[in-house]
Amino acid sequence: MPKDLSRNGKREGTRKLLLGGSVIAAVVFVGLFAWFAVPQLLGTTDYLGRPSTGADKGTAATTVGTSVPTQREAESAVAKNDPAGTEDRSGGRARNIKQSSQPVSLTQEQRDKLRAIFSSAGGPKIDRPNFEMMIGTSVPRQTELADLPPEATQVLDGYWGSQYMIAGKDLVVVDQNSRRVAAIIAGVR
Repeated sequence: MPKDLSRNGKREGTRKLLLGGSVIAAVVFVGLFAWFAVPQLLGTTDYLGRPSTGADKGTAATTVGTSVPTQREAESAVAKNDPAGTEDRSGGRARNIKQSSQPVSLTQEQRDKLRAIFSSAGGPKIDRPNFEMMIGTSVPRQTELADLPPEATQVLDGYWGSQYMIAGKDLVVVDQNSRRVAAIIAGVR
């Protein structure tokens, strides 16, 4: 810095430096806000800051560890028809639940009944579960579950004694003996 600057010149230089730093900080702040918040507000991401896959705008991206449904809708025939089955040391029931995965076939009337049942049910509701939503996936012990209402077992024609949770807008039925995902019914909430 030259020594012959006047006191006012030094003040003016300091003022310009501070103003320039403030402008840069404001631009960085606005840029970060736009990067993280704007896509979320517009619904163009499946979670904060991550671009959508572009495959289906109505369906969230499906990658391991994001707790987003990998299967939109499915059920296990073993868990549905054999609710009293017990888990053994070899994991046979868990394997059977996963291998018997099949598409869900519900009428619109059944779906409406399920919506009515779970709109008034006080069971656990979470936005993003801490496990991957696929038939046969293990549900962690710390995840809160509730007993599946008898009316729902009648509508689903199975899963007596199973438990459930609402993940986002989907009903997740969990086998009570193995704590494995037994069914995923979309659009219940």
